[in-house]
Amino acid sequence: GNVFCDAIYEPPQEGDESAYSVSEDPSARNVDRTASLLGLRKVGVVFTAKSRKCILSSEDIMLACKMQHEIEEASGYDFARSCVTAVITRNETTGSVVFEAYQISDLCMDMYRRGVLKPPSNHNRGYSRTTEEVLVERKETTKVDNDFFINTVPIKTHDAPVFGKRDVEFPVENRPGLAQNPLEVKHVLKSFENLPYPERLRDFHLLLFLSTFLDPVTDLPELCNAVVEGSGVKPAHKELIDSIADN
Repeated sequence: GNVFCDAIYEPPQEGDESAYSVSEDPSARNVDRTASLLGLRKVGVVFTAKSRKCILSSEDIMLACKMQHEIEEASGYDFARSCVTAVITRNETTGSVVFEAYQISDLCMDMYRRGVLKPPSNHNRGYSRTTEEVLVERKETTKVDNDFFINTVPIKTHDAPVFGKRDVEFPVENRPGLAQNPLEVKHVLKSFENLPYPERLRDFHLLLFLSTFLDPVTDLPELCNAVVEGSGVKPAHKELIDSIADN
């Protein structure tokens, strides 16, 4: 089947042109809850990388396995097998942006679950080390080319039914140089003032920001449902959001 990506969440992270490191995310539970209320669930991981010799590094493999394992625990084994790892790079010759997508093999996930894959010690290496000898092309080894662990999948364009591309977008969380604040809320609302109120809120990052002001048990589910359905924003919720924008 097809895997559709309607929104991308960026967790806290550090990195430079050669490597990245994903930090613990204190907002993770709220993000998962809000996404679920909007009819969304995790389908994989996406990251950028400079041009390199390997397709996925050992660090990429571990990140993809960790994410898929979390999805497996939340949504079940069969759903998790559809998880995708997407890589965004730049073609050094043409300068164009290149999108590529892969899926982790069942064998790789089995090795990850059993602790056979060693945590990577170096960035951007195209092979993984194992804690025990494994058989690769009829030879025992503790070094496995990462190409054995991945399957290439095609990418198609997709128009998200709720969170489609918009001319004005709320700042992305955890991104250096961007601030999420009431002024940005006002800017988004003003930019789409000709749309019905629920449609003005159809920005995943905006809703994550607003979720911190709403009761997670009563207010947030009602607002998320109104955004998805395109109608039914309660006057109290509209008043609260407008007051946030006016601060």
